[in-house]
Amino acid sequence: MMNSLDASLPNSWIEIRPDNTVLIRTGKSDFGQGTTFTSYRQIVADELSVPFEAITTIVQGSTDCTPDGSGAFDFLGEGTPNIRKVAAYTYQALLDLAAERLGVAKEKLSVKDGVVTGGGKSVSYGDLIKDQQLKLSIPVTGDLTSIMGLNVAGNPPMKPVSAYTVIGKSFKSSAITAKVTGKESWATDVRLPGMLHGRVVHPKTLGSTLISAGELDKTKFPNSQVIVKGSLVGVVAPTEWEAIQAAMQVAGSTKWTDWKGLPGTAKLFQHLREEADWKSTPVAPGHANKGKVEPVLASAHKKLSASYQLSYMKHAPIGPTMAVADVKPDGMVHIYTHNQNPQELRGEIAMMFKTTPDHVIVHAFAGPGHYGRSNGGNAGAEDEAAILSQAVGKPVRVQWMRDDDMKWSTSSPAAYSDVQLAIDEKGKMTAYQIDHYMPAMQDDRLIGAVLAGLPTMPAPGVHSDFITSTINNISDPWVYAQVPNLVENGHGALQVGQKASPLAIGIRDHSMRTPGQFQQNYPRELAINEAAALAGADAIQFRIDHLTEERAIGVLKAVRDASGWDTRPSPHKNAVSAGAESVRGRGVSLMFRSQTYWACVCEIAVTPSTGAIVVEKYTIAVDPGIVINPMHLKRQIEGGAVMGIGHALIEEVAFDESGITADDWNSYPIPTMADIPEIKVVLLNNPKVGTYGGGSEAANALAAPAIAAAVHDATGKMIRRLPMKPAYVLAALKT
Repeated sequence: MMNSLDASLPNSWIEIRPDNTVLIRTGKSDFGQGTTFTSYRQIVADELSVPFEAITTIVQGSTDCTPDGSGAFDFLGEGTPNIRKVAAYTYQALLDLAAERLGVAKEKLSVKDGVVTGGGKSVSYGDLIKDQQLKLSIPVTGDLTSIMGLNVAGNPPMKPVSAYTVIGKSFKSSAITAKVTGKESWATDVRLPGMLHGRVVHPKTLGSTLISAGELDKTKFPNSQVIVKGSLVGVVAPTEWEAIQAAMQVAGSTKWTDWKGLPGTAKLFQHLREEADWKSTPVAPGHANKGKVEPVLASAHKKLSASYQLSYMKHAPIGPTMAVADVKPDGMVHIYTHNQNPQELRGEIAMMFKTTPDHVIVHAFAGPGHYGRSNGGNAGAEDEAAILSQAVGKPVRVQWMRDDDMKWSTSSPAAYSDVQLAIDEKGKMTAYQIDHYMPAMQDDRLIGAVLAGLPTMPAPGVHSDFITSTINNISDPWVYAQVPNLVENGHGALQVGQKASPLAIGIRDHSMRTPGQFQQNYPRELAINEAAALAGADAIQFRIDHLTEERAIGVLKAVRDASGWDTRPSPHKNAVSAGAESVRGRGVSLMFRSQTYWACVCEIAVTPSTGAIVVEKYTIAVDPGIVINPMHLKRQIEGGAVMGIGHALIEEVAFDESGITADDWNSYPIPTMADIPEIKVVLLNNPKVGTYGGGSEAANALAAPAIAAAVHDATGKMIRRLPMKPAYVLAALKT
């Protein structure tokens, strides 16, 4: 493919320079995780037997200078990311070349700091490959412009854990240095010759179509233009401020059809339970299902039946989405943006313009993170900028305003779950059944293309493609192996409002940090806390008594010790649900994700008279197998912890019958510095596992069930809905 690197060539991934420094390339864009600047360097350093400092250059994201694509997720690939395999293949090819050069058998060679030694002779990598290419072809499979991109195939010999000298140590991220010293190139700073600034006048509702675009007052905005394509109304001007003012003036007289097809926030869960179509999509059973649940539930000594609800949430980047597009007269399209999956965006832009991906180049830059919103290729402004650029024949920079970003971006889907479980006379859980209900999670359509009536990928529907399917697979691995009878079912449906909207969009959903598993782990872990209380058991010991996996037991014991957990049943003997004095409690949660075990304890204070909850201490224990970079992993976990507190307590997308009404930081608050509790992270380095698990996710999902359990511990009342805003908590405490 033109304007793409040949992924079969080793130099498309790793370049070794004459001075023995190394450049690495990856299609995964950094979104604040820092993995490409820390862990990837450490992985490659150990596989090549070079120092960490030798890897001086990281090229990431941009479609014309990286080989593999895929999104800013699953960076560690369950222990074998693409870059590790390529480094391992490269190492073997270097040894082959060195054996030939030095006249020494390959197995007699040793390597240290990028210098190969054998038979009393030595040669550096840089001298070894100077003016020649390695005799190596990297095997790859997959589709470059799909969400998963290319995968490196095969099983090259990789370094054993015992040979690691770089992995396991803390190294600083070079990306942070560039940002704090002002040397970073940000997407928002991109300026091209002749560039215009654009704003889009989005429809009145999530189902409105255009009747007529407002006329531009040329006496006030003589240099502005209005572009109309389908129901896409855009305004361009030489300066950003003129574009903003002109767009506001045009919006005031633009006419749209009315539409009311949403249930509104207050009736969301009633709508999901009574009106959503859960029958058209096949039920997805859990892989761990076993035994016969119904007869055990029917004869249970003690039984819990409960429902748990989780509202819509926003990715809410601090800076709204923006992009610069330059559609050339010859049909070449250049996009400059901050995007999680530039290669898939490339394919989507090509589809929109009915061209091929080799006519599109996406240039990746740093920007505000949003953990999932663009992992399917777009954040919102990229295609709109391209449509406006094609219309005016000049580069156009489109930046959404804050209300555009809140109202027209995708959301993390709402969900509810119904749980039934049985406790026997000995306090053991003998049966567990959970039914998860969640609308389709991944809508990757370009919103500008949808409004303009241009080609896009299909809307979410009932089909087997896991990306846009309504099928709600079980994504929270069952860990309580000692429970003899288990049923987990996932129920899916179209997005809320999608079928009713003339635009076929409704409330568009998209994956967000710990996608799907958040919606499933929260009800499960809260139900396990309730089961422990029903059995009169300590919540941590109750979990341990139902586990067999030593790593899961290990993180629970570690978090118990680190938090100073008071072993006893919940609620506390002094629990009260009324009064103006704050009462305190603690709760726990457990998760297995991306080959990593996580356990969390939250300690909270709640004021019954107001319903206000304050998280005072957050303790988390993590066993990822091999810890690659302790300092880096700790930072990722701390960030996830704060994000999760926001999800648990305050973040909720409000909407009415026509569209989203949460349009700023007042109507959609996120945690501030004042909300950050004491955070204690315990890392369990476990080399015997042999691989390294993921560390970018999960931390945000653990807080919600632990906080809800802590409220129960303090008050004796269980809160089964997220977020736990004061008004809702206050009402629940009065029941």
